[in-house]
Amino acid sequence: IKNMESDILIKRKPKSLKSTIGNVYLGNSGEMFCYSLEDIVRGTGIKIHGETAIPEGVYQWHVTYSNRFKRDMISIYTEHNGYELKSNGIEFKGIRMHGGNTSKDTHGCPLVCYNRLNDDTIQGTAEKALTEWAKSVGGSGIIKIRNN
Repeated sequence: IKNMESDILIKRKPKSLKSTIGNVYLGNSGEMFCYSLEDIVRGTGIKIHGETAIPEGVYQWHVTYSNRFKRDMISIYTEHNGYELKSNGIEFKGIRMHGGNTSKDTHGCPLVCYNRLNDDTIQGTAEKALTEWAKSVGGSGIIKIRNN
């Protein structure tokens, strides 16, 4: 039996022309933990630098120290270096789950917050609590991103 305790699931609902909102679920609790906000979802193989959500799929995550943000954070990746994410012919580097409010703050990363103001704005960062949860389940796992 696969251990799903360290899985993260993001169920996205692409509705806006500016950003993509989602619900974040941790482990196998079935309860929503927080909201996510990303750039817009684009067609297969299409990426505009800093303005494209990571493609729907299954990836790995682990907690590492971010030199940019100067703290431990969740990194999402596909490559053995733990830094790059390649999917559908496009590549992302340095994808982290962090706080922020709008698509201007994402640069390709999923933002995580407790409050959803509308389809384009979230607030009340959940990053610290999410990182603490991630450390408590071993510091690595699988992340599934689905578009509803």
